[in-house]
Amino acid sequence: MKKLWNIFVAIGIIVVSYIVLVSLYLPVSNPLKKSEAIIVVSGGDTKGRTMHGVDLYQQGWAPKLIFSGAARDPESVSNAKAMMAIAASRGVPTAAISLDESSRDTKENAESTKSIAGNYKTIILVTSDYHQRRVNIEFRKQYGTQTEFINSPAKDKNWGRKTWFLTPYGWWISLTEPAKLLFTKVG
Repeated sequence: MKKLWNIFVAIGIIVVSYIVLVSLYLPVSNPLKKSEAIIVVSGGDTKGRTMHGVDLYQQGWAPKLIFSGAARDPESVSNAKAMMAIAASRGVPTAAISLDESSRDTKENAESTKSIAGNYKTIILVTSDYHQRRVNIEFRKQYGTQTEFINSPAKDKNWGRKTWFLTPYGWWISLTEPAKLLFTKVG
């Protein structure tokens, strides 16, 4: 019986350690500063990400928004275009918005937005907090050291630092995102 108890305690310690590590490690943020653009990467809670990017724009952190993301269904409107519709409904002039409608994953978001962002020196990156570290790595790989990235994660309705372990979706994200992050670092 004592051996079984020790196994349960060990499993409990591993689970609690994982919860703490994921909650602390995945999200990354920086103090905001004036930038040339805000890039918002779709996926997860796309609406929440969009609203956060629009808030930053309306607070004057950057004069340009770049929305990045293809449609999951090729027959429907792209995520980038849907994000632009949300921004326009909140008063953002479409002249201040650029779209990348072709990116299907994080690596493509970085590659495709580089042609739009050109030689910008400072860019604010917006995605969900659990996705922020991987986005930051992919964008730094693509843009190199000439661009400074400011990480400003959006709250995600499906994943929170203190609550992700309460839902199956939160567990799924918290198991797959570290694996994707590992492949990003190795690749």
